[in-house]
Amino acid sequence: MSAPLGVVALNLGAPDSLDDVQPFLERLFGDPEVIQLGWMSFLQRPLARMIARRRAPESRKAYAEIGGRSPIREESTAQAAAIAAEQGRRGIPCRPYVSMAAWHPLAEEAAAAMKADDVTRAVAVPLYPHYSRATTGASKRDVDRAAAATGLEVAHVDRYPDAPGFIEALCDRIGEAAATLPEALRDEAPVLFSAHGLPESYIRKGDPYLDDVRITVEAVARRLKLGPRAQLAFQSRVGPQKWLGPYTEQALDALADAGNKAVVVCPVAFTGEHIETLQEIDILYKERAQKAGIVHFARARTVGCHPAFIAALADLVEATVRTRGWA
Repeated sequence: MSAPLGVVALNLGAPDSLDDVQPFLERLFGDPEVIQLGWMSFLQRPLARMIARRRAPESRKAYAEIGGRSPIREESTAQAAAIAAEQGRRGIPCRPYVSMAAWHPLAEEAAAAMKADDVTRAVAVPLYPHYSRATTGASKRDVDRAAAATGLEVAHVDRYPDAPGFIEALCDRIGEAAATLPEALRDEAPVLFSAHGLPESYIRKGDPYLDDVRITVEAVARRLKLGPRAQLAFQSRVGPQKWLGPYTEQALDALADAGNKAVVVCPVAFTGEHIETLQEIDILYKERAQKAGIVHFARARTVGCHPAFIAALADLVEATVRTRGWA
């Protein structure tokens, strides 16, 4: 390979300050894959502005509780760098980049950076393990547009719900969390897998997200021999339409009602810490669970730069590179 390959980590993005919250929300809800209006797409921008204005005060308060910003940009950057470093150890020189769907660095910024570095080929790897049009689909669209505008050739990794390294990393994180529980409860505490929600209508239209999430949960449950202790719920719903359920807070209530005094919550669809883990799970859901009678609340860390997870992503990138004949 004469020139280094670009490795582009795809993620959602998040505001860098409290002042960025409303424009971030406007960009997020202005994406036609996130809010799918069909023939009413002409309402996309005004609707996004309205939702952003209404949600901004509550969102700013939530971000203030975790330091005024999300760590998603730094975590995604570290993951991209780790993947590139692993590729280098395998004899495939790479340079890392990050492309965010709803905040900076945007796809066009990533493409411009690659052009400045004389990178002509890149593999885009999503930090979303489970494919959805609203996440991986939107990020792919943005990268492809930016690549076409700069003459960059891009290949894509789509999904990896049961990649062995991803499953290993999740199991390790669950084990670390369970180890913080009283010893007598470690082998009996339910493990609640909490995934980001999606409107049920998206699934009815063929979005594979739910199937992908279930594949991951089943793989982890088999490896850890969780049996009925493994449960799946969904968080972070927005708007009046019906979303995938059960909702995480309802699942916690049900566990408490069943007499459980301990729980391990695993953010199964999040590979890096973000508002959904640091504020929604660690603050809101923990408080709700404890009020309901769950005394011991353990939350598994996201996989982050776990060596097995990074190796799994490097495997996917390498397979894509070799399939394309780039190495």
